[in-house]
Amino acid sequence: MAEKITKKLDRFFLAFLIINPFLDVISGVYIKVLETMTERNFDTITVPVTPSLMIRMAVLLLFALSALIAWDKKAIGAALPVGAAWLMSVVGEVLFFYSFNLYGDIQYIARFAYNLAVILVYMAVFRRMGVSREELIKKLNDVLCFSLLLLSATIVVSFMFNMGYTTYADRYGYRGARGFFYSGNDITAILMIGLPVVMCAFMQLDKTDVKKYVFYDLSVALTSISLMLIGTKTAFLAVIATAAVMACCALWRLASKGHDKQAAVRVAVMAVTCLLIFGLMSVFSETSIFGSIKESFMSPGLTMEKEGAATALLSGRQTKLAKAYGTLKDGGVYSYIFGVGRGTQTAIIEMDLFEVAIYYGIFGAVVMLWVYLKLGFGFVISFFKNTKGLKNDLMPLACLVSLGLCAGYLIIAGHVLFSVTSGFYFSFMLIYGKALFTENSRELKI
Repeated sequence: MAEKITKKLDRFFLAFLIINPFLDVISGVYIKVLETMTERNFDTITVPVTPSLMIRMAVLLLFALSALIAWDKKAIGAALPVGAAWLMSVVGEVLFFYSFNLYGDIQYIARFAYNLAVILVYMAVFRRMGVSREELIKKLNDVLCFSLLLLSATIVVSFMFNMGYTTYADRYGYRGARGFFYSGNDITAILMIGLPVVMCAFMQLDKTDVKKYVFYDLSVALTSISLMLIGTKTAFLAVIATAAVMACCALWRLASKGHDKQAAVRVAVMAVTCLLIFGLMSVFSETSIFGSIKESFMSPGLTMEKEGAATALLSGRQTKLAKAYGTLKDGGVYSYIFGVGRGTQTAIIEMDLFEVAIYYGIFGAVVMLWVYLKLGFGFVISFFKNTKGLKNDLMPLACLVSLGLCAGYLIIAGHVLFSVTSGFYFSFMLIYGKALFTENSRELKI
């Protein structure tokens, strides 16, 4: 009986990989419609909950059920200390700050638990598939390609019809476009995580796979354009860094003894596709695409000139960090060990590692981050041990770029570990990195 339930849950989790990006699109449209109907910003609503968050919390319960039925000791052992860290932070709120926000506390830790569960459960799901490394990587590439194609197409179409949100609406005006995605950080992180891998997969794609050729090419082109439309510093960095690394790899292969032209040709094809889409958008869009991108690209320099390098880099997050750290000091030794809790803060810091350390303390940082750190550093070590393999497969390098960009993002600017949107794909990419250095999926373990 337990085995049958596990198989059914595994099939659902695999299907959910395709369902997942639709939830983000639906969520964005739902928020926009709700704001229009109520004439209020979504974050001012008393309990701002989207249908997608409710669905993902239901999936979190299924994750827990799957781990319990399969009696996955590692998953259960990793999850229980996280619950303890949350509980101790709430106790500290009551003891030292005399109040707490139960809804905020529960929602925040539930989001983190969801992303951690993605790693723990999907690793078990893929392990039970028992397929070869090559077959698993192809399937994961297809998931990333489809997800990026759907999400980026939404942004491009929204821009063309002048719909959705601007990335920035601040003292310098309105600029950038993020479609119907409520959080610019979230969608930027997803596209940034997936772009290097999908671009590399296209460069190495079998010539006979015509259907995938078109989809992968469009996915890369639309994702690159979407990041430029979003127009944040990180978005531009993701496009530039990814394109530079992949172009260098293509030239390296072209100059090598084998004179492999495929990678260089594919890079040229992607560039031409981007230019063609730019051309179509410049003809049919209500807003000048080149003017919009130029304005976003120049804005960090304007901010640096007027407000300094720290504000230009961190977008004012240093002020939130200083305030949160002040609360930590007020709580004394207990707060340093177990944190001040999410409920004591009116605004999040949006710097994930600092949030973990301040909200959940030293204890929380250890029990909440060890899985991420083990997989992340484990991948880096495996990468440098297998550099000779890059002659035949560039995917480990693409994954390194992906994880490196996202790791830097969640330290200084991101909202990844506590986002069920971008956090899902970061967890997905950590599993991907582990899978690259295994013979088959049965070897997938933390």
